[in-house]
Amino acid sequence: MGLGKRTRTTDSSPRRRVLGIVTGLVLVIALGGAGTLIALQGAHTPSANGPGTHHPTTTVPPPPLTITSVSPSPGTADAAFDTSVTVDFSQPLATNSPLPTLSPAPPGNWVRTAPAAVRFVPDGYFTPYSTVQLRVPGGPGGMRSRSGQGLSNTLRKNFVIEGGSELRLQQLLSELGYLPLQFVPAAPAAPAGQSAVAIAKLSPGSHHSRQDTTTTTTTSSLPAIDSEPSVATEIPVQALAGSLVWSFSNTPASLAELWKPGLANVITTGAVMAFESAHGLTTDGEAGPTVWSDLLQAVARRQVTTSPYDYVVVSQSSPETASVWRDGQIIFTTLVNTGIAVAPTAPGTYPVFAHYLVTTMTGKNPDGKPYKDPGIPWVSYFNGGDALHGYIRASYGFPQSLGCVEMTYADAETMFPLTPLGTLVTVLPSPVQPLRRSS
Repeated sequence: MGLGKRTRTTDSSPRRRVLGIVTGLVLVIALGGAGTLIALQGAHTPSANGPGTHHPTTTVPPPPLTITSVSPSPGTADAAFDTSVTVDFSQPLATNSPLPTLSPAPPGNWVRTAPAAVRFVPDGYFTPYSTVQLRVPGGPGGMRSRSGQGLSNTLRKNFVIEGGSELRLQQLLSELGYLPLQFVPAAPAAPAGQSAVAIAKLSPGSHHSRQDTTTTTTTSSLPAIDSEPSVATEIPVQALAGSLVWSFSNTPASLAELWKPGLANVITTGAVMAFESAHGLTTDGEAGPTVWSDLLQAVARRQVTTSPYDYVVVSQSSPETASVWRDGQIIFTTLVNTGIAVAPTAPGTYPVFAHYLVTTMTGKNPDGKPYKDPGIPWVSYFNGGDALHGYIRASYGFPQSLGCVEMTYADAETMFPLTPLGTLVTVLPSPVQPLRRSS
């Protein structure tokens, strides 16, 4: 058997397979004269600009990081003692972004309250009247968003903390011994069915109640300062429940009538001046942020003054006298000369604001001629140009000065250390009796 003859088949359109790469990533397959174009991902087709032209994708950069709001608002003049501070941003913050700062501020923590917000939560109280600066860092090393955008510029804005309570100021001054009164805080109310004595015994550091067992509020017999926190920023700056009571039963009536709990009065002013003097501050009697800061520090450190409470009464009744009341008793009395009719010593109560061992006094006589008296010793100024001081006269006990309260050199030397800065001097008008005592 012979092998069959193998023939080659042909047609008018020869079968072809062409494999080519057009513009790098185009595959063309031609089968039997019919062409199929398959474009792979990333391939480019010719355009009017010529074969293989590339069209780049445009990327929009993320917007810059900005601050959208701050609380308290910059310039606020009465932010609360325990205020929290919030800063909101236009974008979520990076986890490693730096945080804002506050100065001065109590201990506390910045927390993220939202992806694009942070808040400072104080662990204590801001100082009354203090100006607090908020700093939000910008520029290189400043706050950044998750997308890497930074805050362009550092923000610095101030706000002011509200003023302190006058009553709380008085409570703290009394705890430190600068007032002739003591603060007696109220103990917690007893729960239903429990006696006041029982709750007093349960209160840390408290003693037996001063009231009977049927009362639901008590007072502690321990000094109030013992119950204050030992960290200044933790000491409450709002008035506490309790009472301010006179430290001595025989307080002069002229002093007692000046006292106004919770209200500004000359007794409080004198106490602030005495505190300022003891702590090296300007003795202006103004309880501003520095006084409050030092006052809270002194309470935290239990820096109770060892100085007694002195009070001077000048009587213009005949014979004129000056008496010093100290911690419940009169310790010194002397004859003095007050101002003549054309230059009287003004009645009222004033704190001593300046002290000089010796000074030169100048002014004008009633006839208009100026005078200059050098070498005036033991001087305590209390009202403008009026002062307690030594002056040589033939006699004492009636008006002779131009407004000052004059006494012998020896008596002035005795008086001088009894009238430190802040000591109150009451000038009684004639013919009021020298010194009366309240019950």
